[in-house]
Amino acid sequence: MNRFSRGIVVLAIVTALLSASSGLYEDWLWFKDLGYPQLFWTPLLSKWIIQAVNGTILFIFIAGTLLSIRHAIVTFVNERLRSRLRLVHDMDRPVLTLSQRRVTVWLIVISAVISLAVSFVAGFTGWLDVLSFFHSTQFGKADPIFGKDLSFYIFQLPFFITLYNAFYGPLFLLTLLTGVFYVVTGVLRFHSLRLWRQGAIEIGPAARKHLALLVAVLFAFRTFGYFLNMYQLLYSKHGQVIGPGYTDLYATLPALKILIVLSIIGLFAAVLGIIFRDSRLLTLPVTTVFIMGTVLYVLFPSLIQSFIVTPNELAKEAPYIANEIAMTRYAYGLDKIQEQDYPGNKIITAEILKAEQATLNNIRLNDTRPMLQTYTQKQGIRLYYKFNDIDVDRYTVNGEYRQVMLAARELSTPDLDANAKTFINLRFKYTHGFGVSASFANAVTPEGLPAFAVKDVPPVTDYPEFKLTEPRIYYGELTNDWVVVNTTNKEFDYPQGNVNAENNYQGKTGIFMSPLNKFMLSLKHGTLRFYLSGEVNSQSKILLHRNIKERVQKLVPFLKFDSDPYMVIDNDRVKWIMDAYTTSNTMPYSREYGEQNFNYIRNSVKIIIDGYDGTVDFYTSDKTDPIIKTYQSIFPGVFKEVAEMPSSLKSHLRYPETMFTIQSNMLKIFHMTNPTVFYNKEDAWDIAKELFGAKPQNVDPYYTVMKIPGEANPEFVLMLPFTPASSATNTRNNMIAWMAARMDGDNYGQLLLYKLPKNIEIDGPLQIESRIDQDPEISRQLTLWDQKGSSVIRGNLLAMPIGGNFLFVEPIYLQSDKGGSIPEMKRVIVAYQDQLVMTETLGEALTNIFGQNAPQPTTPGQSIPVPSPARPETKPVEPIKPSENISQLIDQINQIRSMLENLENQLKGLQTAPEGTRS
Repeated sequence: MNRFSRGIVVLAIVTALLSASSGLYEDWLWFKDLGYPQLFWTPLLSKWIIQAVNGTILFIFIAGTLLSIRHAIVTFVNERLRSRLRLVHDMDRPVLTLSQRRVTVWLIVISAVISLAVSFVAGFTGWLDVLSFFHSTQFGKADPIFGKDLSFYIFQLPFFITLYNAFYGPLFLLTLLTGVFYVVTGVLRFHSLRLWRQGAIEIGPAARKHLALLVAVLFAFRTFGYFLNMYQLLYSKHGQVIGPGYTDLYATLPALKILIVLSIIGLFAAVLGIIFRDSRLLTLPVTTVFIMGTVLYVLFPSLIQSFIVTPNELAKEAPYIANEIAMTRYAYGLDKIQEQDYPGNKIITAEILKAEQATLNNIRLNDTRPMLQTYTQKQGIRLYYKFNDIDVDRYTVNGEYRQVMLAARELSTPDLDANAKTFINLRFKYTHGFGVSASFANAVTPEGLPAFAVKDVPPVTDYPEFKLTEPRIYYGELTNDWVVVNTTNKEFDYPQGNVNAENNYQGKTGIFMSPLNKFMLSLKHGTLRFYLSGEVNSQSKILLHRNIKERVQKLVPFLKFDSDPYMVIDNDRVKWIMDAYTTSNTMPYSREYGEQNFNYIRNSVKIIIDGYDGTVDFYTSDKTDPIIKTYQSIFPGVFKEVAEMPSSLKSHLRYPETMFTIQSNMLKIFHMTNPTVFYNKEDAWDIAKELFGAKPQNVDPYYTVMKIPGEANPEFVLMLPFTPASSATNTRNNMIAWMAARMDGDNYGQLLLYKLPKNIEIDGPLQIESRIDQDPEISRQLTLWDQKGSSVIRGNLLAMPIGGNFLFVEPIYLQSDKGGSIPEMKRVIVAYQDQLVMTETLGEALTNIFGQNAPQPTTPGQSIPVPSPARPETKPVEPIKPSENISQLIDQINQIRSMLENLENQLKGLQTAPEGTRS
């Protein structure tokens, strides 16, 4: 190889190494830019140290074993195969000759490769277990069997299991292969299968000592493994109990203790086998542990379960069912739920409704499901602007507490015209979304569309609470690509007539494109455009990981994240709030949640991401959670106390719907605390159901502003109704309870469960849906709309607890079957006890049910309207005054038409009203 060729090879190797390290270099720049270098260095150094320690120990064992059989290998190859592997034309020279030195080199290389591979996996997956072990925090609560603090199972036991798995598997395989090698090479010979007889096995002294040493080490690890298995019984899933039941404690646990004793005896026997020549010191303990393990650990518990427990299961398992109930309720926070009785059948009067004015003002008529399409059609502005979803929050507007729907207008580069998808446009030009759209929960235009409180580009609003001085969104739910900002060409800002407004990024985050950074980032992203385009200079910045979910996942991968981050307007700019959870799958006696692989969860972290510059702040929202305390110790300076959060942001914290859903699903059976009732599932619940798309589905938890029973002021809550569990032969849809999560001020996180009387039946949402379908007038109108080129969309059926009873409200939307049409809210259905009405507005419905004195819902800035009459009144129609202005004439015609429609509806109401209420 000449000098030029060597240079090419060296250059290729250097380039490959730089390319491989460019990702690590980029990550270091990114973590440092966000102010979290500890989140980069702590995991990285921990993995390296763990891999080094684990790899070194394994290397010593593997290399020591292989080098000890080095002579046997050389002898086997050079002597045993010599007679079989000769060339025909050269009978005197062996085909294969191995030198001691060559064998040594290869054995060391093999040992290094195996130990490196095993240690890489151990370090990559077990680093957090190791750090949590050294920084563990006490729970202050003990398990009911061994009396150990729960921190042992959350932090210490996983570390011990990681340690055991890192060594036992490779050493077992090594011992097995060594024994096989000795058998193949003839060093180990079996003369009889009666291993307890003297002379049944013939083995050389060196091989005997070698195997004895390996067997002794294996027995030491197996003793440790059986010890860990004792505590892992607390995750057992035998019979009807999650956790150790009768069989585990009276059969499996004693068996494990016996196996521990036998393994210790085997360890001492193997040590003696190094000194004495009797091979039975090795064979008898191994055989005994194997046979006893099969009989005691497998067969004996099965017999106990089948013949003792199963015939009398409840009596045997009742104490352990109680343990499962208590620990599962603790693991999911169900033990903190405050239970109260709710009558559900009190009479609601107009006076009671007046005390619930704030609740009426926030009944959500704008359903988020059809409303997303409306936002896209009315406020998308351009094809490349997109609303990912609609978030529900609350704001104090004009001194009133209001539920608000908001959506961020993000830039979706996949929706750009195909000809516009150039490298310059995708990476340098189209970099950010612009502004938000917002509407109040109950504000609907005469056309049935949401009345926007914030609209257009640039954002326009009449409410100071929604003003945006920095409406640009560089970081969101749809920003999936990296971009380079502050180039020589300005970025597209927003469309403005025949020209586009342009702007430059002024945020404090982003990696500067210095010469070294530019070179390494070019290698990382596999592009030369940073050099060829000419737009990139030393003041340019690259913005990475702009999708907020990906962003926080990369920062703190040891947390689980809510699937629905939500946006808020704070200090005149867009910010995202994301909920994060600490979880564990090693909580004793606790049932796992579905297929999610956890049996303990806390909503311990609130994450704030700035939509403009991407800065990320982590706040601990659960001071009682030992897992987040442990993470705070591992990563100092990352997690701030929630008290440090600005009050303007704290007022927008929501109880996460994901957490509430998990707790609600677990509560369906774990509200039963009596073991007998729990075992028989006598009082099991289910999530209430509603109709959507003509199909029953579980009611989604919904946010609303309402007065909690017994409280003076309205609050933002998350609530969900429950019904009795149904079977294949018995369907029950009456409401049996409802749960609410509070989230305002010091009440944040309180869960309230209101149980309804069991001796009366109160309609659930699906029963109300059935009544709607069975009402002749309502059913006729919905059927008529649903067959003339349009589709009826039934919104969320909201069960609103008011005055000791329930008010059910369901908005009805009408959408044309033609493409691109917008759902319009045309009617509101309200149900109260045996009364059911469908009107154009919520106010009309309340008047029809509760009379002329019923209060009317209002929107911010709107005075309380005069209630519409409960019965038709004869009123002379004012003559139309001549007008030369055609628009005034049209307005007068529309006014008369509206009066006639109102009169027609009131006459229909009279016809369907009970005779006792007519006059």
